[in-house]
Amino acid sequence: MSWIRSILDQCRPSVACWTIVAAVLAGAAIGREPAVAVYLVSFVYYGLYWYAFAWGVDSFRVFKRDALLLKALSVAALAFVYLQVPPDFLSLGVIALGILLNARAAAVLGIDRTYYGQELAGLAARRITEFPYSLMSHPMIVGNVMAFGGTLLNPEFSATWWPLAALHVVLNLGLLAMERAGPRRRPAIRLAGLLVFAVTAATATVAIGNDSDLSRLTRETS
Repeated sequence: MSWIRSILDQCRPSVACWTIVAAVLAGAAIGREPAVAVYLVSFVYYGLYWYAFAWGVDSFRVFKRDALLLKALSVAALAFVYLQVPPDFLSLGVIALGILLNARAAAVLGIDRTYYGQELAGLAARRITEFPYSLMSHPMIVGNVMAFGGTLLNPEFSATWWPLAALHVVLNLGLLAMERAGPRRRPAIRLAGLLVFAVTAATATVAIGNDSDLSRLTRETS
């Protein structure tokens, strides 16, 4: 039993995140509310990042795995609704540039440092001078903001889903603020994170409740 308890202790944030995802998907399926699932599943990975940064992790390997999978799920949820509207080439171009910038930054930084290896796994501090770090301090955040913000340049998408993309942009700026604050300000990060996610949940709830187009999506995909 001790080894089971040890595994559960290491994977506690992981179990919590995936339980939330499973509950959201099950509830959306039962209630035939895919729009609710799109909103809620989109933001779970930000919660994992915040929890890890604010409280630390017992297993860096588990954190990296869950962060990758939850972000992929989040992007898939956004792509699901974005690809239902007619294409806008300016929007697609900005999204592509953001993705390329993010990918280049991650390749230069390395997978461990990309997922807070210095803060969570004790990796030695290292100054990165290769492009795009030669031009900016936080190219991954900039790339994310470009990619998510680029969806808003598609008028068909932004007419219905602008709160979804806007929340992604705001939460990425929140990650930037968290990184700049650093682990030494964890008590403030914990409180600020709770407030940010409360506002995020309230905004998503209002957006879902007020937008008739989301109700139409629910009926069409049910």
